[in-house]
Amino acid sequence: MKTKIDKNKPLPEHTKLDYDECRAKLILEELFPNRYCYLDLADKPDLQGENVGIEVTIANDPKWQELLSNWVKANHCKNQKDYERRVGKMRESGVEYTGGTQVWPAFRPTFEFIRKAIEKKIEKLEKGEYKHFGSYELFIFTDTYFFDYITEEAKNYLFNKSVSDYYKTVYILSEETELHIFDTEIGKYEIINIDCSEQTKRNFHARRIVEETEYQQLKKHLS
Repeated sequence: MKTKIDKNKPLPEHTKLDYDECRAKLILEELFPNRYCYLDLADKPDLQGENVGIEVTIANDPKWQELLSNWVKANHCKNQKDYERRVGKMRESGVEYTGGTQVWPAFRPTFEFIRKAIEKKIEKLEKGEYKHFGSYELFIFTDTYFFDYITEEAKNYLFNKSVSDYYKTVYILSEETELHIFDTEIGKYEIINIDCSEQTKRNFHARRIVEETEYQQLKKHLS
């Protein structure tokens, strides 16, 4: 049974609308209003516009994702046993929980997880399960910082027919602050620096969209 979302806690893992898909929709509509006047939140692909379908995905180290998830949940735990379980899982991964201001180990960024995420999406597109559009695009969220060597590796990989035959534009939002745009067909690359306060507003807006949809679903269930 659906329950009302606690505004002071992270969103549930499973909601009718995906939080990151809502964020991608807002970013594209606000930064490129002439190109994306309105995008529908849908499925296969995730965002659907005028003759364009856009898939949305996250490309991070699964171990890092699990660490981050356990840290967030430990921060909001009211149940002592659940708190200790989350902290214990972090410790098993070699990271001591340090509270709201978490100390994270240093690591060298790699393009590997972004490449794997793209390859997985290409495999799905090849199966022909997606609604037909004139072109397909990809929006990726990642915590990978784009040092020069990462950018060059991304160009070498994305500006190739093995990608451009499937996805004409690939957007990669790095650490919430840099939007890397790869026009795969013509080999064009550009970067847009995202204003942190504006992106924070979009994140709040995306959460409100998810919460409102869940509320409407709950009302429908109870009526």
